[in-house]
Amino acid sequence: MEDHRSLLIVDDEEDVCLLLKRSFRREFKTVECANLLEEAVQVAERLRPDILLLDNNLPDGLGLDFVEKFKSINPEMYVILFSAMDLHREAIVAGADIFLGKPLNLGMIREVMRR
Repeated sequence: MEDHRSLLIVDDEEDVCLLLKRSFRREFKTVECANLLEEAVQVAERLRPDILLLDNNLPDGLGLDFVEKFKSINPEMYVILFSAMDLHREAIVAGADIFLGKPLNLGMIREVMRR
C-alpha cells in the first residue's frame, strides 16, 4: 500500500472504527471514519477515498444499497463490504469489489487492500 492513499471506514460501532483507524493510520495518508451512511456519503464526497471499508448493517440503511452511490463519487474507489451475514454474491452484484465476513481479520483486510 502506498501512503498517499485515503481510506474511509464506515461502521456504526465506534470502537470498531477507532480500532481500524489506528490499525491503518500508518499505511494511508488519510483515514477517516463515519458511523452512518449519510455521514459516509458526505465524507466520501469531500475525501474521494481510494478504499472504502463498509459495514452492511447500519442504523440508517444497508451498505449494499449505497455501493453504487459511493462508486459514483469515485469510480476507482475499491469497496470492501463486510457483514456477519454471508452476502458475498449480493455484495459483488451491488458493485463491491470484495466481501469479507465478520469477525474481521486485520491481516485479511491488509491482504485484500494490497491487491
